[in-house]
Amino acid sequence: MKQYGTKLRLIFLPFLFISIATIIVYTFLHWLLFIKTVIMPVDEDILNLIAPMIFAGIPILIWLRPKIKLLNLKNKNGKGDPLTGYIMFAWMATLPPLVISQSYLTSATGKLTSLNNINQIDKVPATKYYKAKHFYIDKSLTGFQTRFNVSGKYNEHFDMYIYAAVPMYDTLHITKTHNFGISSPKSPINSNNTLLVLNGKIIAKDDLHKVNPRSIKNISVLKGAAGMALYGDKAKNGVILITTNPDYKGPDTLASVHDDDVNFTPSAWIGVKFDKTISNRLPRDEKEEAYKTFAKESQDDFNSKRLDEFVYLDRINYSTDQKNYLKAIANDQHYHNLSSSAIVLTSVNEPFETRTGHELPWIFGSLAIGSAVFMLLLLLKPLRKNFESPVADTKKSGSTLKGIGIFFWPRKGFYVTPVIIDLNIIIFIIMVFAGLGFISFQASDLLKWGGNFRPAINSGEYWRLFTNMFLHGGVMHVLMNMYGLFFVGLFLEPLMGRGKYLLTYLITGIVASIASVWWHPATVSIGASGAIFGLYGAFFALLTTNVFPKALKKTFLINTSIFIGYNLLFGLTGGIDNAAHIGGLLSGLILGYTMYPFLKDKAQQEEADAETHELLSDLNDKSEE
Repeated sequence: MKQYGTKLRLIFLPFLFISIATIIVYTFLHWLLFIKTVIMPVDEDILNLIAPMIFAGIPILIWLRPKIKLLNLKNKNGKGDPLTGYIMFAWMATLPPLVISQSYLTSATGKLTSLNNINQIDKVPATKYYKAKHFYIDKSLTGFQTRFNVSGKYNEHFDMYIYAAVPMYDTLHITKTHNFGISSPKSPINSNNTLLVLNGKIIAKDDLHKVNPRSIKNISVLKGAAGMALYGDKAKNGVILITTNPDYKGPDTLASVHDDDVNFTPSAWIGVKFDKTISNRLPRDEKEEAYKTFAKESQDDFNSKRLDEFVYLDRINYSTDQKNYLKAIANDQHYHNLSSSAIVLTSVNEPFETRTGHELPWIFGSLAIGSAVFMLLLLLKPLRKNFESPVADTKKSGSTLKGIGIFFWPRKGFYVTPVIIDLNIIIFIIMVFAGLGFISFQASDLLKWGGNFRPAINSGEYWRLFTNMFLHGGVMHVLMNMYGLFFVGLFLEPLMGRGKYLLTYLITGIVASIASVWWHPATVSIGASGAIFGLYGAFFALLTTNVFPKALKKTFLINTSIFIGYNLLFGLTGGIDNAAHIGGLLSGLILGYTMYPFLKDKAQQEEADAETHELLSDLNDKSEE
């Protein structure tokens, strides 16, 4: 029973304090820097998910890890790493309430602004939510953007998205038809055939500009038999019925209205998103067929939606969704110049008071559940016998951050590998903060940042053969590649030396890029895996020689063969650039055997130096005796 009290005092209560402090501090900084003052626009995915994931782990590694080490974490079978397991669970117990807190913060602090006309939206201070009395939504001028993405630990999912951006006006935009051209194929009016009816009277299209848009109450369209039943053959190509408000007190004609009083460009856009996930292992033709079905279903759903029926509007801030909606706007020839400053909204059909849902109780509930399970885990392991204080234990174990630094900090004999890892991670972080994504990036963005692409290479952009080696498709891609690079670099760089090692990395990476564009006619290819396969190829080649000690050769040959074989076989399932992998591997094998004569002499000299050093040590020991 005494141990339970000690665990509670030394481990559980610090965990609880660290978790609560992390939630409070991060939430306050989020509010102060990005809601209250808005020092800079940051992707909402970063603020609400990615940054909390990092922020939650740092205090646990620094302050909670040495306290967890007070437990006797040795396994009887010698398998597993209980310390890492406890740290990971402490992190996972803190993360859900932290993430939910950010969502609650955004919703709870968002203000609701009431607008008489939607064109007032850019004339009032920006808020999160809006209500609008008067607006017109024109589906005929909708912009669309399609996005594809692979996800899952092994890229097993193929995600499809369609973004629709529908313009919102103060009233019907055709009252000033020369802005778009009355004969535009996307305009609701055809200049030669469509019948216009104002307050029950047929009018000429030339008289349309005389109508003040603020006086319009309702607009409807009649097609086919419905229109002909009222207006005869004149309506065979459709009728647009315009009704003005009899209570309107302003000027009757557009000529009496100043241009500043009427908004003829969209004031905002309504955003609608459709998504569907299929298996990434499907053949290309089945994927194309699945996309056609998805596009047809999305179009039918979009056509049936009543976008003008909502309780309030939610403004989409800087995020992956906003970026794709802006691309949808830019895809429409009428609005491509407006896309950078466009306001995109989504409709909400629930009472404004319920916008936070059950997020607040779930903050406390998820923290309570995680804390309870963590306490149960503490009961499973006894305290170490004669354990020291957490402070002394921390000093004995050394700095956690210093241990992590071996991946990133260059040092003698292991310099190039950390620099390459740092460059790849820095570029990935820059792309994340540029709003390109986190879990995955779009092919169009990767192409802009230097992705490998045969048509671009044929146009003379040969630099892409190099730059694509430092780009990755998402967080799992970069982490897995950097781990593979760290492992092979740990053994290969000290043997080859900085120059030969870097030369091998660059040559095999470029050869892998060439193999990729030769095999793929129109695929954006990125990643360091081609160069990493090149290093593994060189490593494998040298393992078959006398460069490495015999005691290591067999084990590493087996492990390296399994690594190469598994990744090449897995690449056959789709979504992976096996051409780059094979190109890098073969060029690495050739370079490894080419460098063997030079490395053999170095290995023999190092072995002689080691024997000399051992002999001198023995002599010193004997002289001291």
